[in-house]
This record gives sequence, C-alpha cells and structure tokens, in this order.
Amino acid sequence: MYQVSLGKTRPAMQEGIVAEWLKNEGEQVASGDILARIETSGVVFELQASVPGTLLKRCFDVGKAVLKTDVLCLIGQPNESVPQDSEKTAEPPIAPAAKKEGAASCGEVIPVLMPQAGQSMEEGTLLSWKIKPGDLVSVGQVIFEIETDKATMDVEAVDAGRVARLVAQEGDIVEVKVPVAYLADNDADVDALLGTSALTAVPVTTEPVTVPAGVVPVLMPQAGQSMEEGTLLEWKVQPGDAIEVGQVIFDIETDKATMEVEAVDAGRLARIVAQAGEIVEVKVPVAYLAEDDASVDAYLAVTSSQDGIVSGAQVSTSTVSQAAPQVHKTTASQQGGRVKTSPAARKLAAQRGVDLAAVTQGSGPGGRILSSDVLTAKVGVVVSADTGLSKMRRAIAQNLLYSKQNIPHFYAKTTVSAGTLYTTYKKTKLQFKCTINDFVIAACAKVIGELEPFRSQYVNDNITVSGQVNIGIAVGIDDGLTVPVVLDADKKSFEDLGTRTREVVEAARNGKLEGVGQGIFTITNLGMFGVEDFQAIINPPESAILAVGALREAAVVENGELKASRVMSLCVSVDHRVIDGVVAAQFLARMKELLEAPEQLL
Repeated sequence: MYQVSLGKTRPAMQEGIVAEWLKNEGEQVASGDILARIETSGVVFELQASVPGTLLKRCFDVGKAVLKTDVLCLIGQPNESVPQDSEKTAEPPIAPAAKKEGAASCGEVIPVLMPQAGQSMEEGTLLSWKIKPGDLVSVGQVIFEIETDKATMDVEAVDAGRVARLVAQEGDIVEVKVPVAYLADNDADVDALLGTSALTAVPVTTEPVTVPAGVVPVLMPQAGQSMEEGTLLEWKVQPGDAIEVGQVIFDIETDKATMEVEAVDAGRLARIVAQAGEIVEVKVPVAYLAEDDASVDAYLAVTSSQDGIVSGAQVSTSTVSQAAPQVHKTTASQQGGRVKTSPAARKLAAQRGVDLAAVTQGSGPGGRILSSDVLTAKVGVVVSADTGLSKMRRAIAQNLLYSKQNIPHFYAKTTVSAGTLYTTYKKTKLQFKCTINDFVIAACAKVIGELEPFRSQYVNDNITVSGQVNIGIAVGIDDGLTVPVVLDADKKSFEDLGTRTREVVEAARNGKLEGVGQGIFTITNLGMFGVEDFQAIINPPESAILAVGALREAAVVENGELKASRVMSLCVSVDHRVIDGVVAAQFLARMKELLEAPEQLL
C-alpha cells in the first residue's frame, strides 16, 4: 500500500487546502494520473499518482487543510484492507534510531521518479545507475545520471531506503514523473504493487517459434516525415468492439497537430496496450486485433521472447498493463532508417546543422548518440547537390522578404499571468477537447472584433476595413510554412472554434489549404517547442501578427509578495502605417484582460 502525501510529491510545500478531488475511491489510477488539486498561497497545483493501482481511501474532504506529513490518500490493490485510523491522520513517526526520515517501512513502496528538470522537459535519457538492487540510499545521494534536452545532470535521492527494483535500464528514455526504480524493505511488496510476478512466467527462449496467425497490430501512425512519436489522447473504441476500415479509433497529438486516426484493418479489438496520455513511438503497437484474447497472449509471448524483452504492457493481466512504466526501449542502432539518439542530441543537431546519420558511434549506453557527440561532430547543413527552391519555399521567401522590406514593423510585448488560464484549460479539457492555443484564438477573435484597425489593411495607398474576423493559424509542415484560415472566428462558440481550428490545421498538413487569401490576422505559436518569446514577421497584406510563447512556471510578485505562478508572453507585430502604438497597446491590454479571466471566453 502506498501513502500519498505533500511531502512526497512537493517536498518544499508545508501545507495546503484540498481544492478538488478528481478520482473516486475504488477507481483505478495509472502512474501520472491527477488525483486532486491542492491550493497553497493562492496557487493551485495538481497532485499526481506516482504509482498505479486502486484509490483505496481519500483521507481528506474538499476544503480541508493538510500538512506536509498528512496522508492525503492510499493507493494499493483492490483486495487490500484500509487501516481504520488512516483518515485525517499523519504518517506514523519513525524512530530515528530505527530508520532515516523518508525511508520505506515494512509494506511500503516508494517510487523513484524521473525528475522534471525544467518546465519544458518531457522525458530524459537514463545514462547510468550509481546504485544497484539491495543498496541502501540516503537523502541527497546521487543515484543516477540523466540527459535532458538541455543538459546532463546527476539525480539525487529525495527518499531514503533500500533499493528493491530498477525498472528502467541505462539507455532508456523515460517520461518525467514516471518511476525508474522502487524503494522497499521487501521485494515481495514491489511485486504486490506492480503485479509483476506474472512477468517471470514468460519464458525467454532462442528456439524457433511460430507467431500465431490472426493477430493484427494497430500501430502509432507516422503522420509526416519528421514525426517520431505521438501522444495518444483518447480512445474511440473499447476492447471487444468490431471496427471497420476507415473508422476513427483514437486521437493523437504530434509535435505539429492533433489528429484522428482511422483503422487500416477491420476486425475485433482484442487488446489496448497504450493508454490515453502515453507517448508512443511511431510504428509501435498501441492495440491488437484478434478473434480471441488467447491469441493475443500467445502472440505477445512469442514476440517478446524473440526480442528478449518482456514488457509489462504485453502481459495479459490488466494489473501489469497499468503498472508498466512508460519507458521507451531503444538502442543506438538504426531502426526503420532513424538513428537512435537522446532528445538533447536531436535538438542540438537541428540547431547546429549536424547530420546524425554521419555520426558513426555514440558515446552513450549501447552506442546511443548524446549531445556531447554532436558537439564534436562536423558542423554543416547537409543539402543535396543542385537542389533548387520548392514552390512553397520560393513563395515563403518572396512574401517574407517583401514584408520586411515594405512594411514598417512595430513590436509590442506583454506578459500574461496564466495561472488561472492553465487551471481553466485543464478543467475545460475534461469536458471537451481543447488547447491553450484555443483560448488565445478565442481572445484574439473577440479583441479584433472590437478594434477596427486590426481588421484593416494598407493597399495601394488606401486603408480598407474588413467586416469579418478571419484568423490565420501558422502551421509548420515538412515543406515549410502554411497559414490556413478560420473564417468568422468571432461568431463561433469556444468549443466550435477549437474544433474548426483543428480541422483547418489538419487539412493543411494533408495538403489542403482552407480560407486562402481571406485572413485578416495571423497567430503563430512556438510555445509547444519551449520558446518563451519571439517576434514574428507580418503575413502580407495583413496588418498584424501575434507571436505566442510557452506557458511556463515563473516566480512573480503580487501585492508585494513573491510566489510561484505561470506566465505566458505575447508579442504583437503591427504595420505602423495602419496601427499606431496606442492601438497596439490597447490590443495587448485587452488580450491580457481576457486571458487572465478566461471564463469570459467559454
């Protein structure tokens, strides 16, 4: 049984108030699921599950104050009995002579998580372990080394105890806040929590085996040449459903868009192995079609033994499927023509123009290419000989060169206090699909409708005014940049606006550009890439463009007090022939007003 407390999830936090419970007692939870929202010093943060299992007990009601050591809830197996005195009590004190603070007691399992070293970090590469099973670790001891998209760093233990299980190996890419190891006095306690005893029953053999027929994997699609992985947002079907070719079966989010995925094979959905919220590499199974579940079990047992890998998501028991850590098993060899590298190496290679395929051997585990290998590689953008500009690239070059040479750009910037925006977005997302960008688009639609200069254009020494609020969305595609347009954005409900935006963006990625030439304003958002702020070039003949930065955590001063919150930068570029500085300031002030009270947009 695992006890959830503020001290384990937010070590620096001393107290808080339970603002909302998102999981009910008896409900299954996965690692990373949001259990509750806790408010402290005016800031609301999300309490996430560190281990999978069943929510056995909610120990505090909404509105109750909790301290750092209070047990907020209990997670365990469905058949475990809940102590009668667990409600509204703190964790029992441990005698200093018997055990160090934070150490795992008998029956308790403490997960060791991949840390989130920065707001933009989503995953890290585990480079090396500094400990092994059976070791005793103390708080502050360096226990493993990771590489993020920005740096290589040592990770220190935040809890003391005995290392019972390492579940991520050197070279694995692991999502933040996902367990890489477990502390416990007894290995059996870890087995009970994870249900991993079933794993040992799958034999690893080198004997020739026959893969069972009739089992069809459903793969994470590769929607674009540059796509390497996708986030599975929502399943539209359930195990046991009969699906048809062309039927929408799940939604995904890539680095460029949110899209629906259609079935390419017909049959009975026998097993789902990737859950909503998981990040899956392209061409990796997320589900299986089969006439019966036994065939899937046999298929997975065979394929696992052939690979020499037993994955928790491939074992038939639902408990193990939920407990398996979301770890990308990869090696440094090329697979499907893609060189295996760390996230930091991919990012640095793109910045420096290094061809990763030319790096013959990486210095990471198993030969994985690390950022240090990119730094020592030969720099130079690889361009095919005698390659001319594509039609799209030529058009981009002509338009933007004309814009910078002929439009007197003026820039104005503001910072939005986005704590309420983030909370509202998370709540709204539970009701229907939406993004932070949808809130920005909705705010722009409202403000542009109010400010006539932002619906005006300078053409042939005249200023023309449009009666429509048609907003362009800058979309990066493999060949360059395109701007589909959402027509009459100010006349749509928030939900319909988000739906229409996703439709035109996805159509643009598939080569169909909607609303060509009808835009009067453009939004470009690089926040998804961690860009905090930037200046954009106006898309002629429009008179303005809004550059949106990342919604990020930051320290802010309010009423003379320093506190943690979230902020987001907005920078508007305007044509000074049409829009004066005062009007640009009015635009940003109104945008700030709407985004800091986003309920007005719903």
